[in-house]
Amino acid sequence: MRTTVWLTLLIASACGPSSIEPRPKSPPPQHASQKVGEGYYLTKPPPSVEVPVNAKGQPVLPKVTPDFAQIPTSNEWWSSIIWQFDARGPNPYSDPMYPHPLTLKAQAAGLEVGYPTVPKVDRVNYMYWHQADLTVGISGQTFPDTRVAGYSDWAVTAAWDNGNAAMRATAGHGLPFVYFTKIKGGAVELKPGQNAEVFENSAEVLGLTIGGRHFAAFAPTGSKWSQAGGKFSSDLAGKEFFSLAVLPDRESLPLFAKHAYAFVTDTKVSWEYDEKTAKLTTKFEVKTDLVEPGKDRVNEALQALYRHQWKFTKDKLEAKSYVSPRGEMKLHVGSTFTTVHPFGGVLPILPNVATDNELDDIEHWIKEVYWVDDLFPPGLGEKPSRDAYWIGKSLLKSGLTAELADQVEYENARDDLIQAMKNEIEDWFDGRKPSYFYYLDSWRTLLADPPSFGSGAQMNDHHFHWGYFVYAAAIIARHDPAWAKKWAPFIEILIRDASNFDRGDDRFPFLRWHDPYVGHAWANGPSLFEEGNNEESSSEDANYCGALILWGSAIGNKQIRDLGIFLYANLTHAVDEYWFDVDDAVYPKNFDHTTVAMVWSAGGRYDTWWDGDPSFVHGINMLPITGLTNYLGRHPAYIKKNYGEIVRRNRGEPLTWRDILWMYLAYSDPKKALELFWDDPYFAPEYGNSRALTYHHISNMLELGHVDFSISADTPTYSVFRNGNKRTYIAYNPTAKARTVTFSNGTKLEVPARKTAFKRGE
Repeated sequence: MRTTVWLTLLIASACGPSSIEPRPKSPPPQHASQKVGEGYYLTKPPPSVEVPVNAKGQPVLPKVTPDFAQIPTSNEWWSSIIWQFDARGPNPYSDPMYPHPLTLKAQAAGLEVGYPTVPKVDRVNYMYWHQADLTVGISGQTFPDTRVAGYSDWAVTAAWDNGNAAMRATAGHGLPFVYFTKIKGGAVELKPGQNAEVFENSAEVLGLTIGGRHFAAFAPTGSKWSQAGGKFSSDLAGKEFFSLAVLPDRESLPLFAKHAYAFVTDTKVSWEYDEKTAKLTTKFEVKTDLVEPGKDRVNEALQALYRHQWKFTKDKLEAKSYVSPRGEMKLHVGSTFTTVHPFGGVLPILPNVATDNELDDIEHWIKEVYWVDDLFPPGLGEKPSRDAYWIGKSLLKSGLTAELADQVEYENARDDLIQAMKNEIEDWFDGRKPSYFYYLDSWRTLLADPPSFGSGAQMNDHHFHWGYFVYAAAIIARHDPAWAKKWAPFIEILIRDASNFDRGDDRFPFLRWHDPYVGHAWANGPSLFEEGNNEESSSEDANYCGALILWGSAIGNKQIRDLGIFLYANLTHAVDEYWFDVDDAVYPKNFDHTTVAMVWSAGGRYDTWWDGDPSFVHGINMLPITGLTNYLGRHPAYIKKNYGEIVRRNRGEPLTWRDILWMYLAYSDPKKALELFWDDPYFAPEYGNSRALTYHHISNMLELGHVDFSISADTPTYSVFRNGNKRTYIAYNPTAKARTVTFSNGTKLEVPARKTAFKRGE
């Protein structure tokens, strides 16, 4: 035992955490609150609560048309239409939007449409900036604003109306068309952003090449396109619709003409998890209306698939593709396609399988977490606060420490930590100060007070924050199922706020923070940036998704469990492609990085919101490393490449967040990671991490080897590892009865109730 190390690290304090006694509770006033199970959220805003605002700090309401009949939403690629933030001055239209392959921007004259194919690359960015190849409007008209008339799972309909003229446009991810309808008040007008070459002008079809990019407009039968003063216009033969498409090439014009009148009216995602094969099938369906039948016209959409989609579909793809910030998008003819992603399983924490680690070391490092005066301290930053994010990280830190304590039979620490977690969560769920949740009906969202990182003012990051609460609750559920049953309704409210899975629940929009077509969430509420929307910490997104799997499994709710699997499977494969570019197929060749900290609608950025230190830039898409993050080990060779860039840019081994980076390295080279740990065991752990968890993870990865994704199991709470020719099969059973888990190679594992078991074999 390395006694000289752990004795130095012990914190001299009282014999356990404070606030482990259950706290007395009283309900908030009935007229200002809503009871949910044993908890309450407020319905009358307290003075301190932070609500959605614009750049001047003034409260904002959803900007919608009078006939808008849906639940307002945010955190979309298009949310700058519904949320007028005015980041760069008054803007009642929109900021740049990036549905891909097209880019769009609403303005007074109508809708700018672009297709950027050459990125702007600098030291930290690659961006396919929006450019106005065409502006679509109504001749002689301007409009006071742009409003949302309706939306579906990955498309939106925007409206312009000045009382004399009106126009609506529907666009969405993967749609090479924009569909214009309800056009009134004059001829429709196309204004190229630069000189346009006409390559087709026959009857209702107009083909234009602008800056080497090819567009086609399809008007109703009997229409003609006329050119004057560099503009193109049509009276649409007295009708109210036309479509505009970006073409992969000029030769695609006949194909697009065939589908140009199938106007998209709805987009819908659905999913199904197969327990026997551990595969997640996602169905993407577009509904269309053939607005004008005719010879060779079909009521069928065209869709462009992202890389994380086309790599995992068996649907037929055309030999035509588009450029995008996410790499090549491949064209699919048809209104429906499906993807099938393998699901590699999740665990609450790795079991202690290492033969040479010191259980006494782990026990003494547990005391660094357990023997402190405050398990839930204020967070970091200029104004430290006990807000939902930092409390959430502390909850998970305590929860994982409790699991380690359980493994080494340190029962006092385990029980006290679990009780402290219950107290803290219940304090947030009681509808009373100092911490509570408030439901804002105008935006159909749940807001935390105290807020963090704009979670109220811009509705940022709810999925990040709530994920820590859900994960902590899933850990408690193993030790106290009765508590989980009592508080399950409130945990479900958090889940519904971030990613409502019930289309019939009008309290929250469907899948608000998760964009099903791109495969990940968008962190910013109003999408207020020139770059569009963004997500920085994909790993905290995965933490949320995995927490849903654990929680749903723990309480026997397959709907929540399978929602988590849907989110997790799509997200983690999107992470491989867009945050890590593991195949070197997405980032521009002159972008000299192995990863990006932030995925933006327009591209990627090698920088964080607060610091450009390589440790932060890389580590923000790794933490927290837990039993939910084994997907990070899917590409061991890439891990060395990623870690190598940290060392190269840092000009030596990292000093900041070194624990997180070593844990990541352990998925590829655990021997080196453990050597680095023992070379410098006095490091300060990342806020949500601990020495105990760092050592536990690395030492067990040394024994386990690499994650083996070739073997699956008939439970979602599993993992398989391979070290040489030896496999380790692990399964967690959250239920009240023992069960037999069967792996895809026939291996069987008996798992006791609410326990994790493992088995070594070939």
